[in-house]
Amino acid sequence: MDSLFLLPREERRVLAGHLWIFSNEVDWKRSARPEPGESRMLVASNGRPLGMVDCHPHTLIAARLQPELPTMSPDVAFWKERLSRARDERRLWVGSGDYCRLVNADGDRLPGLTIDLYGSHAVVQAQTAAMDKRAPVIAQALLEMGFEGVKLSGKSHSRELEELPQDDRWFGTPLDVAWVPVADGVCAAAPIGAGQKTGFFLDQTENRKRIATLAAGKTVLDACSYTGGWGLAMAGAGASGCDFLDSDATALDWVKQGWERASFRGNFGLHHDDVFDGLRKLAEDGRKFDVVVLDPPAFAKSRKTVDQALIGYQNLSRLGLETLAPGGILVTCSCSGLVDEGDFHQAVVRALRQKKRSARLIARLGAAPDHPLHPSMPETQYLKVLVWAVD
Repeated sequence: MDSLFLLPREERRVLAGHLWIFSNEVDWKRSARPEPGESRMLVASNGRPLGMVDCHPHTLIAARLQPELPTMSPDVAFWKERLSRARDERRLWVGSGDYCRLVNADGDRLPGLTIDLYGSHAVVQAQTAAMDKRAPVIAQALLEMGFEGVKLSGKSHSRELEELPQDDRWFGTPLDVAWVPVADGVCAAAPIGAGQKTGFFLDQTENRKRIATLAAGKTVLDACSYTGGWGLAMAGAGASGCDFLDSDATALDWVKQGWERASFRGNFGLHHDDVFDGLRKLAEDGRKFDVVVLDPPAFAKSRKTVDQALIGYQNLSRLGLETLAPGGILVTCSCSGLVDEGDFHQAVVRALRQKKRSARLIARLGAAPDHPLHPSMPETQYLKVLVWAVD
């Protein structure tokens, strides 16, 4: 195996446990340019070997350590053992190994690999060129573990950066949609055939359960609803009515199906619009809700867009407050890993000041336990959920 040499003193983050090596930390004079997805031995400038890495010559993250892998191309038996162990952990951590995240990339010390489970099916996201090469073997391992179908998802920003194809591949029996439990007797659609991410936002599972109890007997607005996970969970907890706002008409069709499957009888509304425009229209119509959930997609895709993202979160929170009744609950979310939690907090506070609303922060939440964080990588703490009681 060829070597990838670091510049002097650039091994300090790696020795502290971080798994990423940036391109400006590599000694390219001593290291031949790797092929995309090539595995190398990472070596400190003094010759100390640091572990096997997956490389890419054209990305900001030039290499990722793989401390869990015994070789560059583990066999089916290795993946069956490793993934079975991960499933046992999920059963312990979240009480189920059926609808959960099985592998959380860096948080599980498997950079570039994400696997979500939807009952009898699994969705694999290989986010790096090296992991993409391993993906068919991983899919075979999942089939031998008893899953009926495995989708290798090709659509992601990370795969674009790694110059990987964006097409999906299926092993076993394909599935268009799974129905994910969000409350007793209530399920939301996970269109794993053509939906967002792997089909559903499993990272909010525990948060939805916890916050839904605040909506009993209340009216709810689920903004950026996607297939309605938040609103359907709150309806299941006894909300008197729920409105759903999303820019994706197909997602709203799934919301309607979820509502009808649960046989809810409360007030129900669908709003097909951009979230900013939709909130403005609701405010202009004088609509007020007791609970407003703001769970948008990531606003910051790169460090240079962080400041603009914070303005976006402030504006979104301000518009959400315009539809929130006095004494209501505001749920503000950010899934932008590049946005610091303190900065996100202050963006919401600025919106509160703009609208002259006083509030108390009653919960500060993150991703569900099946999305573990890496202790040496703050980048893995991407999800931030702030729950406010607003006067």
